[in-house]
Amino acid sequence: MESIVARVYAKINLSLAVTGKRGNLHTLDMIVCPYRGFYDEAEFTPRKDMKNIALGDVQAEFCAFKPSLFAEFFNRKLKIISEKFGVGGIINVKKGVPLGAGLGGSSASVVAALKAVKGYVKSIGGSAEADDGFLLSLGSDVPCMLYGGACRVQGVGERVSPLDCDVPEDICVRIAEGGSDTAKCYALFDENDKGQYAALPIADSVYGALQFLRNDLTVSAVKLNPKIAELISSMKNEFEYVVMSGSGSAVIGIDKKGYE
Repeated sequence: MESIVARVYAKINLSLAVTGKRGNLHTLDMIVCPYRGFYDEAEFTPRKDMKNIALGDVQAEFCAFKPSLFAEFFNRKLKIISEKFGVGGIINVKKGVPLGAGLGGSSASVVAALKAVKGYVKSIGGSAEADDGFLLSLGSDVPCMLYGGACRVQGVGERVSPLDCDVPEDICVRIAEGGSDTAKCYALFDENDKGQYAALPIADSVYGALQFLRNDLTVSAVKLNPKIAELISSMKNEFEYVVMSGSGSAVIGIDKKGYE
């Protein structure tokens, strides 16, 4: 059977507010948009002689990549997708979105695989519908990255509200050496949160995000990786709008022109 290829771009957080916790998960209010400088591609080749989806070849386009850890994580997600749609086959991945950068590096491959499998299921007349519970079982960034446009994301990732606006085209993304551990970043945030963010304004648009430049995880990420602070400082000499993406270590710079 013919293979189906799907591409998913990196995501960037123009704003990130931590609004509380739901069980062990943090609830967030974010402005998210795609960044076309990095992308993952998944090629799904269906196999009728296979009951599950297996990871085949992985081509990584960057150095900070741990194949064994990625394969373990990705195979768990492929099992969920396989069980949902009842198909088997091989997924080959071209990995271009960096991991540990706050750009959706893990979710990009998962969403690309999901899109490819959904495309195949539709082509054979099956139902490719997927509810929020299923999408969140694959990752909190999965719903917004599957949507693929500028959006406001709330809750634990389940509330995705499309934004009718132009995505900034003059975005510069740079990544601080050393990356950032998301779990450690949130744990440090919990240790140091004194309610200092509660009164800050929450963006509901791209324009608002650029005005507030809010990312509640910045202090924690900088403590874990001081090079993020150095990168933020240097980029403020070049760009009007500078903010960290996600839990780091990517930093976004945008010129003021067109967003005044």
